[in-house]
Amino acid sequence: MQGFTVRRARALAAAAVTAIAFTGAASGVAQATPVCTDGFMGGPPAASCAGRIFPEAAVARSYVQYTADQLGFKEYEHGIQYLAQKYPRFVQVFKLSDKYGPTAVSVGDDKIRAGATGDTNDGRAIWVIKLTDSQVPDKGKDTLFYSLSVHGNERGGLEGGLRTAEDLAIAATQEAAKIPDGVDNYDSDTGRKPEFHEYEVKDILERQVVYFTSFNPDGWAAGDITTIPTGPYARANDGGIDLNRQMPTTGSINASRNPLEENETKFGVDLMKEVAKAGQGGLMSYAADVHGELTSRAYIDIMYPAGEFDSVDHRRLMAIAERTKSVLDATLYEGVIDQAEEQNGGNNGGEDQNAVPTKPAHWATVWDTLGYTDTGFIGDYMATDVASTGMDYEIFLNHTVPDKTWNVYLQENHINGTRGIVKTAMAYALFQKTEFNDQNVVIPTKGRAGFVANPDTVTDADEDGPGPGFSTEGANGSKIVQKPYSVTNQQWFRDTNRLMPEPFAELAAGDVAADGKTLDQVDSLVLADVAVPADTKGRSVDATAYFANLKAWVERGGNLVLTDKALHALEKMGVVESGAVKDITVYQPYANFKDFTHPLAKGLKTNARQLVEAPALGYGIGNDASPMSIVDRAAVEKAKGKVVATTGNNSGSSDNTAQISVGEIALGSGLIRFVGGALPTPTEANDHRFGLRNYAMTYTGLFLMENAIQHDVPGLGIKPPVAPGAGGGTPVVKPASCLKGKTFTLKLSKKYKSAKIKLNGKKLKVKKAKKGGQLSVKVTLKRFKSKKLTFKVTGKLKGGRKAKAVTKRYRVC
Repeated sequence: MQGFTVRRARALAAAAVTAIAFTGAASGVAQATPVCTDGFMGGPPAASCAGRIFPEAAVARSYVQYTADQLGFKEYEHGIQYLAQKYPRFVQVFKLSDKYGPTAVSVGDDKIRAGATGDTNDGRAIWVIKLTDSQVPDKGKDTLFYSLSVHGNERGGLEGGLRTAEDLAIAATQEAAKIPDGVDNYDSDTGRKPEFHEYEVKDILERQVVYFTSFNPDGWAAGDITTIPTGPYARANDGGIDLNRQMPTTGSINASRNPLEENETKFGVDLMKEVAKAGQGGLMSYAADVHGELTSRAYIDIMYPAGEFDSVDHRRLMAIAERTKSVLDATLYEGVIDQAEEQNGGNNGGEDQNAVPTKPAHWATVWDTLGYTDTGFIGDYMATDVASTGMDYEIFLNHTVPDKTWNVYLQENHINGTRGIVKTAMAYALFQKTEFNDQNVVIPTKGRAGFVANPDTVTDADEDGPGPGFSTEGANGSKIVQKPYSVTNQQWFRDTNRLMPEPFAELAAGDVAADGKTLDQVDSLVLADVAVPADTKGRSVDATAYFANLKAWVERGGNLVLTDKALHALEKMGVVESGAVKDITVYQPYANFKDFTHPLAKGLKTNARQLVEAPALGYGIGNDASPMSIVDRAAVEKAKGKVVATTGNNSGSSDNTAQISVGEIALGSGLIRFVGGALPTPTEANDHRFGLRNYAMTYTGLFLMENAIQHDVPGLGIKPPVAPGAGGGTPVVKPASCLKGKTFTLKLSKKYKSAKIKLNGKKLKVKKAKKGGQLSVKVTLKRFKSKKLTFKVTGKLKGGRKAKAVTKRYRVC
């Protein structure tokens, strides 16, 4: 496998230790890493680095230094400048201050932001490495962006990123140098068997522009051995600010942090926007933030971003997570595991499984990975606002330990792990839109799905404006300007429509209450968070009749899907007793799955847990911050229901299985499926100055909803015929509860140029009208008495564009 350093010699041991005292090739920090510029700016000869500028871990003696040594040599700055000089076709370097002016620097030792009163102009330069084939114009290329070691005490990302940049520059000059977009060593959870490719680096750089930067030179320089006096590396900048909480992420924010106040992130965002604007469709193809952590069960945690992702977005995100894991699993060197075992009694050592990883890589949400989450993350901002896909990564023992100690086994994994992260994404970026897109991602429903539409929106323009969480003044006294928004969880249905064989039917609560037969046009019906939404036509709704009609429809075979607070419909329909449904608060909506064989759990990973990224909807961070609804186990068991998942205490640290959050109850010939956290209504209760998202399901929440709407039953899901002149592509027939007469003609929209039509799986002969060219098929109904007609239409539209596949269903009297 080309493009990666394959060093993993044997299967990982499940080492179990409580502490590690690492010693390696260069214990202590007596001298700096030899960054070799072959005389450029007085740097060491290439031979000292085995022919490289940034040497491999076994040759290095310490981390690359930001600060100049006693002779004025700057390992980082002069190293990347020499990289650009040595490979001018493929590498350029620049400082943020070159683009945005003298204040686009770090805080510096005076602890005063650049440009603020009292600043002594001591801010450190923020360097950017740009890799592309400069002989091919940038216009039309994909753009990718990597933030490395924004926390100064998490050095692995920067160490690996520098060597990866040099790898790519070297490989671009070699005809056969390739990198793959994954390794065939796993079964994909996307529901599709992955297809793998290898790309020549020179070809990739003809099609991509790749950026590397580290926004926090202050935290880095604090630990340099060339800094006098030297100390430990620092997480924050010299102003004590955690730069990975400063992004303008949509949703709730911590008002005390004043996002974009720090120059490092303010101008960093300007750069990200510029890179995105230059990319395909005004977005980066991929973006990532590489971090470090102290302990984990995996050597590298691949952390899923929080945002408003639909069914195509989620599959692309899952795919890059899986592909990166596949590469890391195949390439990481396990020497650090061996050393840990030797120092702590081998396999009979301690039992703290968080101390040493038991597998190379793992992917999940941030909360499911780290046990906490937050807002203002660089990775979240990039993946949701300026890039098509993106991830955060955490590398084990790349934090307060080992700090300055250079251990070859450890650093080799940090470096090779970062190589895998960067290169896999570069390769997959060329394929991700082909693998998953609007034309090939189909959300099956079996029958026809619908929802009771809720006309209410959460907006800054209503009577209470941006709500109680808005403040006109930030913590530092600066004026806050609220970004406009108008959001609703109903947007998920509309976003999903384009991927379904037939779009969701939008039903009005007033129609459901007035006539129970209204429900017969759907096989599945979703109530999202609100059991009885306001009527879309402004009519009053008879709640008693509404719930009675819902219950009767379920008993006729319908599939009722309830989310969030709409679970209270179980009480209103008399399925469970009053008080059995409870609204609770949790750190983040989550479910502990008990039955992965149930259809609702189809396709879920065994570590699936978090359901919603609630902060994106305006909810805060904390054990009582996010809403969920549950049903008492006794009530579910009394109704002979099935338990799919439970939710325990608010922090998620315990679960007595008494609270059912995902389940199914049979009623008559139909089903009621419930998911206690999926589509909560956005809230204005907290500071949300950058707006709110419509929905924020994790891949787990999304798969639950996709599974929940799959249902078909004879006699339901019949699309009401439309009267003549109603327009669209709907067949022209007289209004009726079922099709009557000798024949039925299905007429397509006049936009169709050609079409293939199948009836119940059998191909029909399509006729073309002499005048106007409208396409149609004619069916003799007596052959289908008391049966369903299912027409499937594929074809091309006038102009040559492929038409979206359409399914139309009718019932014969």
